[in-house]
Amino acid sequence: MSILSSNWTIKLADYASKSPKSSMLFLGDIALARGVARTIERHGNDYNFMLVREIFDEKSTVIFNLECCLTERGEPWEPKPVLMNGVERYLNVFPQNVNYVVNVANNHFLDLGVVGAQDTIDAVYKKGMGCFGAMGSYSESFEHQVNLPSANVSLIAYSPAAHPFPTDTEINVSYKSVREMVTDVKKLKMTADLLLVSLHQGVEFCRYTDKISRKRAQALIDAGADCVICHHTHVIQGIEKYKGKIIFYGIGNFLIDIDTKAMPSTKYSLSLEFVIQDKEIKEIKVVPFFINSELQVEYLQGEDKYRLEQEINWLSSFFSSVFFAQMNYVLARALWVKLHLKSVANMCQREGLAAASRYYFSRFFIKLSNK
Repeated sequence: MSILSSNWTIKLADYASKSPKSSMLFLGDIALARGVARTIERHGNDYNFMLVREIFDEKSTVIFNLECCLTERGEPWEPKPVLMNGVERYLNVFPQNVNYVVNVANNHFLDLGVVGAQDTIDAVYKKGMGCFGAMGSYSESFEHQVNLPSANVSLIAYSPAAHPFPTDTEINVSYKSVREMVTDVKKLKMTADLLLVSLHQGVEFCRYTDKISRKRAQALIDAGADCVICHHTHVIQGIEKYKGKIIFYGIGNFLIDIDTKAMPSTKYSLSLEFVIQDKEIKEIKVVPFFINSELQVEYLQGEDKYRLEQEINWLSSFFSSVFFAQMNYVLARALWVKLHLKSVANMCQREGLAAASRYYFSRFFIKLSNK
């Protein structure tokens, strides 16, 4: 049976007749940097979302992954090939009178060091937005609680794909081992009606879900999470119903400057509207979008929408078969190897063999210690 029906809704439970309902909206990756920043400067705050502004209406909370830092200070602390940096005023692109919660658990939150991360957290709070996905003594921003008429919801996030600071600092990205994640989930679920977890993981630009990412997400469902939403791949991946709970392995880019001509799949994203009643997720309404050539977000419609629906159902069908799941893993790992060999070669050319070796050895040991 297909995970997505023709009305793009995943039904999980029946509604009660009189109890209040609430809705929370999750969006894909948003980077207020590079070309997006230039469109804001050129066209103003209303430009990028002007074709889809109504999606923000009548939502109790809107949650998004902020795939950049917001600062005019700081320095890169590692030789990353891509830096994503915007400024505080770019948050004005979001329509007013909405309760926003920002997820910073990603591999660009620390692009400009400690001061850049601190400025990002400060900008989010100054705008009146909530925040989660950071650790350290600087700010209480690991977890965010949303108190709805229908449930108390806890939001947490981790970034296995992040580049955390290697030493203790007063702020860092949320980066933990699976065992530590499971411990967090079990503890927080004791006081929350619903616990929604974001994971920044997977193979970039790959439609297939790798084995490690799948096992990690399933472990958090086993520990008590009510849903897992994944970012980082920059493309839409499959959706799995696991033990009655939903795992979205990749929901794509809502607004980001990326080469969509070379990688057409990167222009698509899904929004996820969670309809909650009586402390349960009753259904999840999925809406597809695309980023047009002018860096504006539009609704996906017609044949393109139907084609994407078929693609998602096809990718999701892999999870119901051991053989096809293994093929999924092989394809994801092959692309991972290809991307990393290219990345290593580019860094050696750009930074030199010694600097590249130090960087990748440090990354390897950090990853190893957080298995």
